[in-house]
Amino acid sequence: MDSRAVTAVNTAMGVASYLDGIAERKRANDVRRLCRSNTSYRARLSTLHQDNMQLRARVAELEAKHV
Repeated sequence: MDSRAVTAVNTAMGVASYLDGIAERKRANDVRRLCRSNTSYRARLSTLHQDNMQLRARVAELEAKHV
């Protein structure tokens, strides 16, 4: 994750802790769930991007051989 994403997740986790402190457990758990989901989506997108770039490089390599 880039630094902005890390900052956003850390801030959200701080908000979740604050919500726990004022007895808003359900909302705190909702915030934590969103953070986990967001982090999971970012990791998956990063993997897909890397796979895409590898495939593009392979296609370019094969096209260069057939020209």
